[in-house]
Amino acid sequence: MNKISIAFFSFTDCQGCYFEFLNLERELLDLLNIFEIVNFKLIKQFNKRESYDIGFVEGAISTQEEIGRLKVIREKAKYLIALGTCACWGGVPKIANNIKRPERIVYKEPISQKSIKVEPISKYVKVNYNLRGCPFEKTELIRILKDFMVKKIPREKDMIVCVECKLRENECLLEKGIPCMGPVTYAGCHALCPSAGVPCDNCRGPSEDGNVEMFVNLLKKRKIKDEDIKRMLSRYAQGSEKIKDWLI
Repeated sequence: MNKISIAFFSFTDCQGCYFEFLNLERELLDLLNIFEIVNFKLIKQFNKRESYDIGFVEGAISTQEEIGRLKVIREKAKYLIALGTCACWGGVPKIANNIKRPERIVYKEPISQKSIKVEPISKYVKVNYNLRGCPFEKTELIRILKDFMVKKIPREKDMIVCVECKLRENECLLEKGIPCMGPVTYAGCHALCPSAGVPCDNCRGPSEDGNVEMFVNLLKKRKIKDEDIKRMLSRYAQGSEKIKDWLI
């Protein structure tokens, strides 16, 4: 049986999603019976320059050179997955869009690759699946790969974190006066943070099923300042049209 070829690529990010993939550990060994990793510079010295069934792209796009590389990857991949919040929304790197010449602040001197406006990968190529999270949820990745094993096209689920909180019978943090972004955030993390008593911070991005206007009005009733609300909404998902009007 021919193995399903998969390739991993990294752009502007912390490579945390790379390491999360390696944290699959025992599951990873089982997956390698079905999948062949043809490109993964973090673990492979020699990487094949060929087409592949699934391409995983981690990180936002911040230079012209990255745009070119991304388009080549898209041409070679039958199915392209945005791996993690930076690839899906722009993530933390997109904060640089609000800073004048951020590369000079970091490096103190001119660099060969001049930064451009940071964008998610969907700005430049078609994305078949958004594997959200900072980092992504491992069980969601396993579900996607299992779908491919049986020749099933994975579908994204659109529900909010509050649904998963209810399923886990968590006490609502918002009702306790704690600013939690579960009502406007894509589920799929099994409400990991709220289950530990920590408010959701929207690392998976704003869900299409979430009512941002109602959520913002609720926070205002809780006496949360406008600048704090903008900071909450923009931390990970500045690339989302869903929240754009609230960041003005």
